[in-house]
Amino acid sequence: MDIKHLRYFISIVNNDFNLSRTAQNLYISQPTLSIMINDFESREGTNLFKRTNGKIIGLTYVGEKYYYDAQEVIKKYNEMQVNLHEATETMAGSITIGIPPLILSVIFSTIMPKLILDNPTINFTLKEQGAHRLKSELLLENIDIAVLLSPEGISKNIIDSFEIQCSELAVFLSPNHHLATKEMIDWKDLHNEKIAIFDESFMIHHLFKDACERNNVYANIILKSSSWDFMLNSTKINEELLTILPLPMAEQYASADFVARRMNEPIIWKVMICRLKKNNYTNTEKYIYDTLLELFHAN
Repeated sequence: MDIKHLRYFISIVNNDFNLSRTAQNLYISQPTLSIMINDFESREGTNLFKRTNGKIIGLTYVGEKYYYDAQEVIKKYNEMQVNLHEATETMAGSITIGIPPLILSVIFSTIMPKLILDNPTINFTLKEQGAHRLKSELLLENIDIAVLLSPEGISKNIIDSFEIQCSELAVFLSPNHHLATKEMIDWKDLHNEKIAIFDESFMIHHLFKDACERNNVYANIILKSSSWDFMLNSTKINEELLTILPLPMAEQYASADFVARRMNEPIIWKVMICRLKKNNYTNTEKYIYDTLLELFHAN
């Protein structure tokens, strides 16, 4: 029997074996209750109830022992449920989470406010820095959880790392840019083009520079910034400028002032939630980390 059926069994005994009254109290039909009893006894090859002329009149010796055990199980189950909710309601402490500003805007804009509002007794500190810098902050234990890009550049023996989103980097540019007419952009198309890119504290900067070297492309970087919206606005104003950003931004921040073009052999944009492997985590660290994974899994 599962917990529900154990409750049914106990209720039958507590209602003096009156199946009609028991069914009414449980808001189920009497035939359903009878089928549950018969199926269980048949499957287990034992009788829980004494019967006279097919009517239940009491418990067998086995049934009495089972009734006692069932009460203990239900009592323990109820205690477990209380402890579960009390642990959540009384959770308190501090947590520091490092998230790159672009990822905070694109991926965490709904999840992070919900997490903070749902846990008023936890003190949240958010560090908005590039993923390249956050990697160092995590290794120095200045933050508890870091949102990084894959490859993280840290041994899997040192960190736990779970993927929460996977997409690709794309070229964002003015509709009047000469490359805007292309459906797909090749790496050779970017040779000598004027480019705005994240600064060296961001992993996208390094991923892009590495890809340019692999494809023998000269990246004419004329603007570096930590602000994605500044770079995007710059492409709207300057028709000769383009920038490299995650493709999901094209839908989330759709505008007639810019277009996004996918690339052949694109740079994969894989977002990871990471923490250092430790023998012991605080209850707050465990709770927030598990909650974040659940929230992203649910989405």
